[in-house]
Amino acid sequence: MTMAYRLSPEADNDIEDIFDYTEFEYGLQKAIEYTTQFHTVFIELSQSLELGRTRDEIKIGLRSRIKNKHVIFYRILKDHIRIVRVLHSRSDIPNFLDKA
Repeated sequence: MTMAYRLSPEADNDIEDIFDYTEFEYGLQKAIEYTTQFHTVFIELSQSLELGRTRDEIKIGLRSRIKNKHVIFYRILKDHIRIVRVLHSRSDIPNFLDKA
């Protein structure tokens, strides 16, 4: 079953921040390539809903999928998947997901 995916405002900001950092450190082309990979994973998740692992220890109903040095957190909803956050693996994840 394929569903649409939607980014939360926080996840959208996360992607923008990742893009900005990557562009500053590695250049525009690398920033485009790196952030495009996230959208590829979002599509994969929307096609295979349970591809990620459950993260009920953080929040009930939360799932995650690792891509490079980042963790994509998402929820499976009635008619779409919601990308909650895209966080660096070294982030204080429970703090960032406090409102997820």
